[in-house]
This record gives sequence, structure tokens and C-alpha cells, in this order.
Amino acid sequence: MKSAAYISFRCHETVELRDISDIPDAIDRIIEAYDRLNQHGDFTYRLLLPKGENTTTKTRTIGLIVQAELLLRLKKKRLKPNIKEVRYNHDETHYGWILASPEKIDASSVD
Repeated sequence: MKSAAYISFRCHETVELRDISDIPDAIDRIIEAYDRLNQHGDFTYRLLLPKGENTTTKTRTIGLIVQAELLLRLKKKRLKPNIKEVRYNHDETHYGWILASPEKIDASSVD
């Protein structure tokens, strides 16, 4: 699977998470987009997480918090989680994480 295909994957929005303090606002935006777009299978979102020396623990922590918070917020809003995720190397300083309706990932030309 080539990262280049995911780098050019069209997403509703791309959010860079540099620190744990960036997560609440990002989750709010993701939930709002999910609630609005997933009804039609159009939900796509990209998260960029830090990559580089001495960032592994920070990146894992951000990823775990995002997963937990996203599921908790979906449950609180009584939204059924129907999200497929793809993680890839976005560039030299970022890991990419695409969250999308399964239809979008499956129908894309990303192989």
C-alpha cells in the first residue's frame, strides 16, 4: 500500500494535532462532520500527528486519546460508529490517519 495514494486522498478536512491540548477542538469538529456527513456515507477526515525523533510516546498518547474520546463522544450523541481508519506515513514530520465512511475507503482507488 503506497502512502502517496493516501496523501492525495480527498478529505472533508485535515487537522494537525501537535499536542494533547489540540484534541478537544479536533474531536468537536470530527463529531460535527460525522453527524452531518455519515448519513450519506460521505464522512472523510484526516489527522496529522507528529513524527520525528523523541515523538513516539507523544504520538501514541495522542492517538489513544483521540480513539477513546471519539468513541465516547459518538456514544454520548447516540451515533453509531461506522468509521474505517487508515494510518500511513504522510511526510517526514507527520503520520497520517484517515477516518472515513467505509464506502469512501472501499470505493477509492487507494490500493
